[in-house]
Amino acid sequence: MNRLVVLVAVAVCLTTFVGVGAAQSNGDVTVTVHVVADDGSDVGGASVTVAWDGGESTEQTASNGRALIDVPSGADVSIAVDDEEYVRNNPVEIGTVTNHTTETVTVYPPTDGEIAVVADDDPVESATVTLTKRGDDRAAAEGTTDSDGIFAVDDLETGVYDVTVTKPGYYEESTTVDLAAVDDASVDIEPGTAEVSFAITDAVLEEPLAADVTVLNDGERDSTISTNQNGERRIDLSVNTEYTVVVEAEGYGTLERELSVGESDTSRSYGIERTPTLALETSNERVILGETVGVTVTDEYGDPVEGATVRVDGSTVATTDAAGSASVPVETAGELEFVAEADGTTSDSVVVEGIDPDADGEDGADEGSDENETERTDADDPAAGDGMPGFGPSTAAIAVAAFVGGLIALRRS
Repeated sequence: MNRLVVLVAVAVCLTTFVGVGAAQSNGDVTVTVHVVADDGSDVGGASVTVAWDGGESTEQTASNGRALIDVPSGADVSIAVDDEEYVRNNPVEIGTVTNHTTETVTVYPPTDGEIAVVADDDPVESATVTLTKRGDDRAAAEGTTDSDGIFAVDDLETGVYDVTVTKPGYYEESTTVDLAAVDDASVDIEPGTAEVSFAITDAVLEEPLAADVTVLNDGERDSTISTNQNGERRIDLSVNTEYTVVVEAEGYGTLERELSVGESDTSRSYGIERTPTLALETSNERVILGETVGVTVTDEYGDPVEGATVRVDGSTVATTDAAGSASVPVETAGELEFVAEADGTTSDSVVVEGIDPDADGEDGADEGSDENETERTDADDPAAGDGMPGFGPSTAAIAVAAFVGGLIALRRS
């Protein structure tokens, strides 16, 4: 009988040695998992799954609570246990494995329970409940309450749990529950608000700006406020709530930002920029053919725009320099439409008239004007028909009378 026991023991040792040796020979290492109950007793027949990045392997524990599983050397390994009589909330993380190692995993009897969430004795639906077992920083269970304000849990390890309850618009509440002693607990939460201060400025000029601030909750408008001349305004918003803030002002682009409101007063500063525009100015409105006209392009803040494309009647004729300027030759008579384009923005058009000084229409008009002037002078001059330039009949009579009067006066003397 003693020989039989010795032979069995030797066989087990040889099997373990051969298994470990075989694993090491092909680049794997062996992990021995020892599953025990919370009272320290071995748990046989449990399903043990060892997982690593890119793979996993599952074995059953022997009557001594042990299972041998080969894993790639250098793999980061976690161990999960599944059993009909015991539970394990979370896998055991053992990190990188490079040599044979033995890990003990403790399992516990399962327990059930209910967490009731209320506000002023009324059930609160859709509150988030999180249970974390003491000694483990990972959540064992998490979910939301039903229409009766209840969150039910099952198949958790027996033990003491920290229970945290959150819901938008309510202060966060925590309590402790010993699920080994009780199977239900109640948590009372309270609604609340926090003050949010907004400050809106022109992002370029860094000056306060009067603007409209709209606060959205789940896409629905919660409230809209207007900042004062200092660009400031305060508002009370629900605690522990995620909002979307939309800032708008005349002549400015729309700004949209996410806002998380906690349980303390907070402030937000937003800068918005004017809507992109281009302004084109020309040095002259009328230009003689062959001459050039100066063009200046500025943006919405009056700053010069470098690299703007200048077009005349749809054709590209110039590109502005660092000063936002360009010279454009005028080669066509008549009205020419100037526009500027940059970064997808187009200016209003400006009309420049090209003048041809040698055009027939203009010379003929001048000559006709001279002839008409001459004709009017001949017709209106009374002396033009009697050969005495500058003297009409009345003027001659007066002159003769004066001459005769002079002679009479001379004789009397």
